[in-house]
Amino acid sequence: MTKNKKDKRDKTNRSIIWIVAIAIVVIGTLLLGGIFNIFNRDSQKGRSFMITEKETRPVLDPSMFTGRIRAAYTAARKYRDVINEVFCYCYCDQPPFNHKTLLSCFTEKHGAG
Repeated sequence: MTKNKKDKRDKTNRSIIWIVAIAIVVIGTLLLGGIFNIFNRDSQKGRSFMITEKETRPVLDPSMFTGRIRAAYTAARKYRDVINEVFCYCYCDQPPFNHKTLLSCFTEKHGAG
């Protein structure tokens, strides 16, 4: 075997080892950080697949807003039933807002930012 072939194979092996090491560190960090928290069902309580309460208040009038915000409030009115099934990931289900679903954000100015 020539020296060039051996050098290329050594570089390839080192690259593979580095890629695997980086992947292990990233996955380990994500697991320790709780991003893949699929086994702890209590931490997922209230998320969209476990919503028990629905929002009953009306969506604010989109004409109160302009641009993208108006479009968002218009969509909330148009797709009310769908948005009422989605958990809001800004965690406004906690005090002081205590929202029930994503639709709750659009029953007040919270959805405007």
